[in-house]
Amino acid sequence: MMNKTSSRRQRRLPDLCDGAGDPAIASLLQLLESEREEALAEEPALVERCDPGKAWLLWFAIGATDEVCRLAQRTAESEGNHVFRRVVNVIFASGVQSEVDPVMADRRLVELFETAGAEAVQACMRGDARLGYYLDALRLSYGYHC
Repeated sequence: MMNKTSSRRQRRLPDLCDGAGDPAIASLLQLLESEREEALAEEPALVERCDPGKAWLLWFAIGATDEVCRLAQRTAESEGNHVFRRVVNVIFASGVQSEVDPVMADRRLVELFETAGAEAVQACMRGDARLGYYLDALRLSYGYHC
């Protein structure tokens, strides 16, 4: 008998992989979705207060994408752009709608979320089962922008 988690993942993976055929992209999308779901499950009010438009998740995704590209030795800018476009198209299908202006965002917060994304990828590569890097960044940023 299949548990709810594996059943849910099996239903979602085809959506995540939609035409990508790229395991790096599929894994990255699964990580981002899992991080967001973990944050929503543990502290939904914090997520709603601090990142309702997913702008900080976008910065988290940038850091994670850069790290995946580095680890997969996709050093060409076009390769990184392709991976990032796929991430944005799936995770942010309805667009990023946030009061956070990416140009005006506090650079310390941008770096916090980018670093958290890279650390989440590194943890996966080490085989760590822990999630919560996005949530940790939200908690740390709470006093700055929420």
